[in-house]
Amino acid sequence: MIFGGLLLRNSFELAFCCAAAASHSRPRFLSMSPSVFRESVPVGGILYLTATVVYTEPAPAGGSRVQIRVDSKVRDVHHSSLRNTGTFTYTFDTEEEFKVLPKTYGEFVSYIDARRKAEAERSWADTSDDVPDTLEASVVE
Repeated sequence: MIFGGLLLRNSFELAFCCAAAASHSRPRFLSMSPSVFRESVPVGGILYLTATVVYTEPAPAGGSRVQIRVDSKVRDVHHSSLRNTGTFTYTFDTEEEFKVLPKTYGEFVSYIDARRKAEAERSWADTSDDVPDTLEASVVE
């Protein structure tokens, strides 16, 4: 089986490239939503990763806050079956401001789900007073 860290790294790199291509600027990583590995990925299986910009909103410091969803699937070469192995959602800030709007029902469902995740992250960030502002403030002697 392929180690989950490799799958996370590959999905992060694809999400980073997707955010950069959509915004025409270098994205800055903010967070990753909780993820679940649904299926294992066997060595020798064909891994398919698909990245989609599912939600954007204005970033507090200017530019855009972008959510990228990466869907991973694996095809078993012996049985030709395609299985969903996981979905990973990454959030980035970009320098350029842009918007995405859903056109199909499936895109709208993904957009609403991503907006809910963004609102949950925002409310968590607003209520967490114990998070230090700088690295120096987090050092305990």
